[in-house]
Amino acid sequence: MPSLWDATYVVTDVETTGSDPYSDRIIEIACVVVRGGEIAEQVHSLINPHRFVPPFIEQLTGISNADVAGAPEEDEVMPLVGQLLQQQGAVFVAHQEVFDWRFVEQALGRCRCRVRDVPRLCTLRLARRLLPTERKKNLGALAEYFGIVINGRHRARGDAEATAHVLLCLLEELERRGITTVEEALSFQHQRLSSHGIPKRVLKAVEPYIASLPSLPGVYAMYAADDELLYIGKAKNLAERVRSYFQPSAVLSPHIEHMVRQVRRIEWEETPTELSALLLEAQHIATFQPPFNILHRQPRHYPFLRLTDEQFPRLELTMHHDGNGEYFGPFPHRGMAEELRALIEDMFALRRCSGTIEPSPTAQPCFYFHLRRCGAPCSLEQSAADYRREVDRVRALLHGNADWLIEHLREQMQLAADQLDFERAERLLRRIRELEKLTHRMPTPSASLTQFNLALAIPTAYEDATVELFAFVRGKLIAQCVVGRRQKLGQLAETITQAQQHSQQELSPMEVTALRIATSWMYHNRGHCRALMVEQTWTTGELAAHLERLVRGQQRVVLPFLSSPVEEE
Repeated sequence: MPSLWDATYVVTDVETTGSDPYSDRIIEIACVVVRGGEIAEQVHSLINPHRFVPPFIEQLTGISNADVAGAPEEDEVMPLVGQLLQQQGAVFVAHQEVFDWRFVEQALGRCRCRVRDVPRLCTLRLARRLLPTERKKNLGALAEYFGIVINGRHRARGDAEATAHVLLCLLEELERRGITTVEEALSFQHQRLSSHGIPKRVLKAVEPYIASLPSLPGVYAMYAADDELLYIGKAKNLAERVRSYFQPSAVLSPHIEHMVRQVRRIEWEETPTELSALLLEAQHIATFQPPFNILHRQPRHYPFLRLTDEQFPRLELTMHHDGNGEYFGPFPHRGMAEELRALIEDMFALRRCSGTIEPSPTAQPCFYFHLRRCGAPCSLEQSAADYRREVDRVRALLHGNADWLIEHLREQMQLAADQLDFERAERLLRRIRELEKLTHRMPTPSASLTQFNLALAIPTAYEDATVELFAFVRGKLIAQCVVGRRQKLGQLAETITQAQQHSQQELSPMEVTALRIATSWMYHNRGHCRALMVEQTWTTGELAAHLERLVRGQQRVVLPFLSSPVEEE
């Protein structure tokens, strides 16, 4: 079984004419595919059920008989769902998985779509075992708990997207409890809700600490009787999170239950925001190496794609950021980076040979030139200017801008179809779909780290009038502070300006981890923060003015990986 983050989760929601999968039918289905911790692709469609949609279903979902009368047939939609479930490492996920799976299984059977025995994960079961018992576990309550906005409640697409984001939050909770593989998660969801019970001596020892915990974000540390540090964790709400370990109904993995039985003392540190808690947790775990922590104990090496710093740049996949070249990423996992590199190598004529080349008309081009995979600048078959233009096209794609290329391929596909060259048209269609899928899966930020100069403002848990500011220069976190909405920010602007003037430096694994934590948090909480890409052409005064507007909520937000440009009120 793959790790939690390497699996392909097909998060599914269905709306139906009733509750019986044999006599009732699906009227709408949505599948949201999650890979590497991010949404990769989606399938969504109404379906003609050839059944009457009852009034209470229409009232709940807003889907009428008129809506589904002209909708696609079941055998047009379900094969697409079957293809998703047939992917290697696919896991079917739903909130109340039994209900959704029974309808999907019956629909696939009617369409004669053979799907292997797919592992199935239920977000409701996971939530019941991972979250405080006093919390409701329906999808709406979980979305509120995790700060997720549902765009279209009781519609398949809105509920599936919300379930996908809930799943990502629950995967993080699983990992914090020592569960790191899909197999362990599948087993954990079926554990009995009644726990083995925490010894009274443990409850008596921790009771004073639990009573004093604030309902604020922060980092907590658990210690044994001999003051040995056992575990470090983060929480959006310290009181809720720590209390959940010691409740009578708490469902803990054997790994974490063994730890909890040893706890005698709890310390904590409040933070202004959840993001600062995440960053502080990673730093403390890497520094103190608690025995019961798995996440962040060793900084993870994320993959990058790099355009080398040469006259004729090459595209490389690297697991380290040494400061040389132009880096894109970090990618969630190596497979995604390799897939994108292979696509670029197939579509663009960049050289693959290593070392410096001295163009000469007497040089013999390698076999990649004869395969039309390289323009052979070494033998002057391609000029330096043409090669730079090819690099610029690759750079545009790595920035997430594939529209120009997709449009060009569509024109080529239409031309091939007009010429009755249907085989070429089919190849181009596959290429277009590959590009659309990959650009949707581009990591955040979808910009080179050379240009990733960003200011991020997050409202704090302390006061409405304060925000926590995070400043990144070329992907490196250089400043983090709490400021008031009327505070002057000339000093912070000066710090950012001076950092921009320095040449690009190596990013350590811990700095890359911090970048990945921050950008992942931004992606999943894009409705709860404001961000600004800092232009290098701004003076210190101009930058200070932009930062002050950002803090006040008056700054124009232009971040393609968060949202479309909007004017903050």
